[in-house]
Amino acid sequence: MPFGQWTPRFGGFMSASFQGSIGERTNPVAGQSKTVIHTPQQTLDEYASFVGTNTIPGQWVALNFTYGNGVVSANVSLNTWNPTEPTTYYQMGSQIFLMNAYLEFTIPQIGPLRPRVMAGYFGPFYGSLAEYGLGMYTNPMVGSPRGVGELAIIEYRLQPTWTLFVEHGFVGSRNGNVPWNVVPTGGNGGANPVLPAAWVHHAHVVLRRTGDTQFHTGLHYLYNWAQDDRSQQPIDNNTTREVFEDRIKDGSITVIGWDANARNASWGAVGVGASYIRGENAFLLRGLNTFGGEGNNLTDRWFGPASGGTGTLLAMGLNYSTSLGRMLRPSYSSDAPDVAINAGFVMAYTLTHTLTIPGTGSAEAPIDPTPLPADADLFNHRLRYKFGVESIYTFRPWVGVALRADCVAPNSKDLGETFYVLAPRVIFRTNWVSRETISIIYGRWFYGPRSHPEASSLLAQDVGLDKNLIAFNVNMWW
Repeated sequence: MPFGQWTPRFGGFMSASFQGSIGERTNPVAGQSKTVIHTPQQTLDEYASFVGTNTIPGQWVALNFTYGNGVVSANVSLNTWNPTEPTTYYQMGSQIFLMNAYLEFTIPQIGPLRPRVMAGYFGPFYGSLAEYGLGMYTNPMVGSPRGVGELAIIEYRLQPTWTLFVEHGFVGSRNGNVPWNVVPTGGNGGANPVLPAAWVHHAHVVLRRTGDTQFHTGLHYLYNWAQDDRSQQPIDNNTTREVFEDRIKDGSITVIGWDANARNASWGAVGVGASYIRGENAFLLRGLNTFGGEGNNLTDRWFGPASGGTGTLLAMGLNYSTSLGRMLRPSYSSDAPDVAINAGFVMAYTLTHTLTIPGTGSAEAPIDPTPLPADADLFNHRLRYKFGVESIYTFRPWVGVALRADCVAPNSKDLGETFYVLAPRVIFRTNWVSRETISIIYGRWFYGPRSHPEASSLLAQDVGLDKNLIAFNVNMWW
């Protein structure tokens, strides 16, 4: 926009879903139907979990506002995954609401350099494998730091079609450590005095090419750490297996990642990425969402509660999307029938370096970590993978059909946990190319004999997981 003209802009996205799973009552009596319908749905599809497939779109509302000129702009986004009245059982603290609030400065060009600075509260994503998002699955391949701080970007044009970007960022939590007299509840977002004030430092080098085939590749470094004595408690809480509260160690998470994306109008878009994630006493850390989540999820779901958050996670992924119409016909028009194909694959491998039996020793007489028996080491040298493919056939301007299939293997040490998902759907829209869809979805889960929710030992039959799901989703973006 012109440098001297102050202009408002508005964009956003909306997704609203009904999801109900269909199961069977174990012992129906007179007046009870054997078939039951559960809402919320009871299938093995937890968002951002490795056992989640993103088969069923959920709830999300994002309203993005920008006001500024060619030099500086204010950016605010309102977001929620819980668009509901606060009087329901969903907590106020789960609504997110104000997600980003930052200023963006476009500094006048300095020779061949074009600097840009973002300052405020925001959370960039690194390691997105799809053209417009993370890909078929919801975990960022590299990571996403979130907090209050800065991100400086310097752009350098190497050639007419090649540009180099160097980025540096530093963020911290707005609240830091919570006072001791605060009781963590859903209403305050689980504010826990044992959580230290954590920081994230990150740097990136990205090379980008424009033209008929667009390409970019980047190297990423992110470091999350804490050095806060206020979180240490007078006595240890024996119910917390992951940490000794009376002698809390300084924790850290190091992420080194790489990603590359290529897009061609005829052949489609492909993205690949990989990351090395090293945790040291990382259980209490917040502020950096890695492929395995923040410190608590990284500990409980990837390294094991007894590790205290010390271990290594290696992850890689691939995502590909294409249009058969554009691939087979160079003169293809978007106002014509088409078959779109999306495919994704991710795998992860963990090494747990320090296994301990919590609750032993004391502050006065700490003992060395005691190795767990081999048969109890469920997380060390553990491989997980999942892959899926989706085909969308649009045969009329207003309707299309799709079929998606996924395979999830969450534990190389027990193939009985592997399961499959098959999900057909019908898609309605107003034209061949539109900004809205209405989808009617059916999902079928094929559980293994020992499939269970992540970070839980309960089996499908123990928690009453349903095999069938029906969903109705509407979404629009602008």
